[in-house]
Amino acid sequence: MISRPVKKIASEREKQSSSSSILRSAAALSLSLSRTLSSEAVMDIRRRESKTEASDREKRINEKEQMDQESFLEELAGEFRLPITHRVTENVDLEDVEQASLDTMISSSNVGFRLLQKMGWKGKGLGKQEQGITEPIKSGIRDRRLGLGKQEEDDYFTAEENIQRRKLDIEIEETEEIAKKREVQAERELKIESDVKEIRKVFYCELCSKQYRTVMEFEGHLDSYDHNHKKRFKEMKEMHGASSRDDRKKREQLRQERELTKMADARKQQQKQQNMQEDPENVPVPLPAKPALAPLVVQDQRKSLKFGFSSKSGSTSKSQPKSSIKKPKIAIASVFGNDSDED
Repeated sequence: MISRPVKKIASEREKQSSSSSILRSAAALSLSLSRTLSSEAVMDIRRRESKTEASDREKRINEKEQMDQESFLEELAGEFRLPITHRVTENVDLEDVEQASLDTMISSSNVGFRLLQKMGWKGKGLGKQEQGITEPIKSGIRDRRLGLGKQEEDDYFTAEENIQRRKLDIEIEETEEIAKKREVQAERELKIESDVKEIRKVFYCELCSKQYRTVMEFEGHLDSYDHNHKKRFKEMKEMHGASSRDDRKKREQLRQERELTKMADARKQQQKQQNMQEDPENVPVPLPAKPALAPLVVQDQRKSLKFGFSSKSGSTSKSQPKSSIKKPKIAIASVFGNDSDED
């Protein structure tokens, strides 16, 4: 009996808590919806305001531009103008036209002058710091192709007053005494340089083409491998050149001696022919050939000896020479004289 009312109370409490949670969630949803709606409304309002402000601003700018254009057209209403499509068919009438020059000031009716005034120019130099030119660009006689800055620099350096070199302060203030001192100093320096060159000639190595300043450096160079190697190479070349010169001299002497012998033989032949023509009876009779010369001819053609084992009879017969003929000694006339043989 007691458990039933407790269950009822618990169920009632659960119902109350669920209803309260539902109410809370509904309230939160309503708040979020209201916030989103309010933010969207604010954004719409701001967009409308920005659009209206932009349109008002554009209207003001357009009105201002239109007013400026109208005022400009009113100012230029009295001037003569031609349409863009106009083509000139005859000479232009220049009676009422003024020639612009640097000597005359720009009039207030000038279009460019008025545009500069509208842009804020007050007659000062152009640029951020007003350091530019105030006068219009100068147009020279010749056609300029270097540009404004470079042409101005070129004109400055080619001007007559800048062609000659500007004298230095020392040249302007120089007196006769200073000039004499300067000349004496220059002569002294030249003399010192010449003396130093003469002294340094002692420390100059001609073989290696090197200049040294001190004795220690020069002695170290003389003891170096590079210097000694070049020195030995030079000595070797000189020795080789001397030996080749001696060989050339010897060959030249031999050639001269051969020529002299040939000339002597030719003279002897000529003398013999002359003698034969003068005395044909005393012509010497040719002697028969000497038998001793025959073996000389056969020397190269003799058979080679054969060595081997054979019977005694055969060996003895072969070993005995058929004819024991001694080779005669032939006297050959030397090309050189007795003096050369003795030498």
